[in-house]
Amino acid sequence: MLFALLVTVEVLRASGYLDLIVKASVAQFRTTRAFGIALIAFSGALAALITNDVALFVVIPFTVVASRFSDFDIEDAVILEIVAANLIGCLTPLGNPQNLFVYHHSGWHPGAFIRAMAPFVVWSSAGLLAAAFLFGPTHQMKRNDVPLPPRNKIIAAAGAICFVLVVLEVARVMSAWPAAIAAAITGIVFLRRRMFAIDFSIVPLFFFAFIVVEGMRSFAIDLSGSLYFTSIALSQVISNVPATVLLTPFANGEWRELLYGVNAGGCGTIIASLANLLGWRIYVRESNRDPRFFRRLMLINVAFLVWATIGGWVLLKA
Repeated sequence: MLFALLVTVEVLRASGYLDLIVKASVAQFRTTRAFGIALIAFSGALAALITNDVALFVVIPFTVVASRFSDFDIEDAVILEIVAANLIGCLTPLGNPQNLFVYHHSGWHPGAFIRAMAPFVVWSSAGLLAAAFLFGPTHQMKRNDVPLPPRNKIIAAAGAICFVLVVLEVARVMSAWPAAIAAAITGIVFLRRRMFAIDFSIVPLFFFAFIVVEGMRSFAIDLSGSLYFTSIALSQVISNVPATVLLTPFANGEWRELLYGVNAGGCGTIIASLANLLGWRIYVRESNRDPRFFRRLMLINVAFLVWATIGGWVLLKA
């Protein structure tokens, strides 16, 4: 699925229509703060529908392109988009892989799952809204006159088909193979040499992450204790998806505690959530900007780890 996403986004960019959509969207906003809040909300809402990882493949390139047409703080916008994908996207079972895993094991119906996660998402949204107002003053958007690239309807249609196949895989309607095969053929036909410029190094990370989990299963370790704080701490070391897989046998029906823990634990270190790592890599690939971005991403992520951890703990005790 990751391979299909990487190629699909590049195909959609090559079609020229992404730039057109971005320019039309930027024209709807007058201030940088309003535009930033819209981007953050869009990232969280999209993540809730098609998972946080998939959402970032769409939102971050969109944001980078938008920075060409207007002046706004792109780095803070991208960081808060990553946080929103983790903390707002977790509202639904499809919001991220760990939610989907717990959803299948808990036996909850979608309404019960959303009701359980809604208070945590409201708390997280309040923190994101506060951050949007704290990160610098707002000002009128200055439009930049940038020529649009040529558009190709055939390439756009091929990219759209590939993206639909990815979404169908996320919804568990079909396997990832049709999306991967379609993306490979589309990339070879339309991208050609541009295909080799795509950074595929993120793909093996899922493979190695789950090898670590299986290795840890071979040790007779009692990981129950405080499920909430254990899941947060473990997520910082092996990422929240493997942590969820490892801790599920110890949940004993405390699914809300596990969900709050692994979703709060998605903030913090760069590997706490693969969305963090993906967001950083996508931004670096799309925009070669301030080298301090990584440090700022980590600092803000740690701040939201504290915020989410406190909120989750208070809600579980209420």
